[in-house]
Amino acid sequence: MECYDVKEVGSGPIITAICRQLKIRHTANQILPWDAKQCLLDPGTHLVALINNILSTRDPLYRVEEFYREQDLELLFGPGVEADYFNDDALGKTLDRIYKIGPKKFFSGVVARAMIEEDICYHILHADTTARLVYGKYREPQGLNITRGYNKEGRRDLKQYKIGLVVNEDGFPIIGDILDGNLDDKTWNKQLLSSLPEHFNLEELKEIIYVADSALVTEDNLLTMGNKLKFISRLPETFSLAAFLTRKAFGKNDWFHLGQTAEGKKSADYHGQEFRAELYGQSYRFVVVHTDHLDKNKLKSLDAELKKIRAALQKKASKLVKNVFACRQDAEAALSSFLKEEKNDFYPLNGMVEEAVVTAKRTKRGRPRQDEQPVTCRVYRALIQIGELDQEAYLETKRMAQCFVLISSIGSEFSAYDLLKEYKQQSVVENRFRFIKNPIYVGPIWLKKKGRLEAMCYVILLALAVYIILQQRVRNALLQEEKPLTVTGKKKSFTPTGNKILELFRPVKIVYIEEEDGAKRFLPKRYLELERALKMIGFDLDIFVNPNHTL
Repeated sequence: MECYDVKEVGSGPIITAICRQLKIRHTANQILPWDAKQCLLDPGTHLVALINNILSTRDPLYRVEEFYREQDLELLFGPGVEADYFNDDALGKTLDRIYKIGPKKFFSGVVARAMIEEDICYHILHADTTARLVYGKYREPQGLNITRGYNKEGRRDLKQYKIGLVVNEDGFPIIGDILDGNLDDKTWNKQLLSSLPEHFNLEELKEIIYVADSALVTEDNLLTMGNKLKFISRLPETFSLAAFLTRKAFGKNDWFHLGQTAEGKKSADYHGQEFRAELYGQSYRFVVVHTDHLDKNKLKSLDAELKKIRAALQKKASKLVKNVFACRQDAEAALSSFLKEEKNDFYPLNGMVEEAVVTAKRTKRGRPRQDEQPVTCRVYRALIQIGELDQEAYLETKRMAQCFVLISSIGSEFSAYDLLKEYKQQSVVENRFRFIKNPIYVGPIWLKKKGRLEAMCYVILLALAVYIILQQRVRNALLQEEKPLTVTGKKKSFTPTGNKILELFRPVKIVYIEEEDGAKRFLPKRYLELERALKMIGFDLDIFVNPNHTL
């Protein structure tokens, strides 16, 4: 019985095999400086081990060694590898090497090789940023500026850094940026646009379509892109041109049906109108898009704004009525000024001048005599009446809120529907942020050095690349099949997420038997049903029982 054992396997053999196909270890060892005589294990193997851990359990750095004590290391990394080789000191030194040569440069080199091996398409790029909150103190004066800034979680009490990400249509990370915690999206877009020639040649840039949110639309960014880069974005609602084009669309009332950009009965239905207009001296194509779904947040913001408007009017009206005028003309002038200055589209205002007789302030000193008659005077006050909400104006504003304006430099080769569909695909980069923030994959980043933190972020982006390749392989295979894939929970899907695919293999264990001529591995029969999913990824069951001696 001492010869028998049960080893945790999970999705590890699949992840390391994909890394081997993408030449991640080989490329890392070529880029990073290291001395084989002084290292028990090469940094490329450390990198693959971190990627595997991130996609399996994502332990803090100091627990990675513990994770690998339960793994079949020969199956994953070849003979002679021990769990001790993955201690936090060794992994930390590999992160230091990545930071020393420049983590962004390192990431770009590994990803570029992976894109070649997997034949990744990058015709359309989607870009966005997200904030990553951190706990603890980072006292190093140099390096990444981890500081307080805006984040969607509303945690102003925590410091943060930001991640800028550019992905292709499938969500594969093409470019990654680890940014200061207070860097705004407008500045990042400008920096990114200037750096694109470092990643693509001029011919490639001519064919690329850059998709980003409204932070892209600034005078500097539009000037930088010029006619060198095609783009699709959303015209900021703060621009007067957005309101002008929307009103023009309702006035013209020549809407054409765009349809839906997503499947499902509850998916939004869109109509649009096209215009040509100038912005900062350049002519662009604009599409005013009307949706039958009003965003709940927009409606809440509208209702909150209307409450603020009414409250402000009531406060000003109360202040005005306290003013006392000696003559009617002055009161009428104050009333007229108020009605003119506070005129709005939502609450009708009316007013009148009220005449009253009041006791005048006594001017004599001392106590008044018993028979002294009080002195009265005639005064005037301006009274304001605030009407009920104008429902017609409210509905008109709601209708305007159901619109947004797209801006693009793309010509007639893209229809209005194509522009809308590609802009709506911006969610693909937002979904990648869920991966980056998901505690299942990345959890808290337990690092005290800024350099290691930054390097680890790029390792997480490399794990994202492997994750997307795994997901797309299965989805592409399912396009050719009539039967969906059954995932965890007995749910069937033709478009399973990478998480659902990994969950299928997470429970896998093997029987491990030590013999004189070496170890033998056996896969329990209950796992044979995974063969279909495994073939979609590009492997067979042999991957769980036969060691791969070269990563």
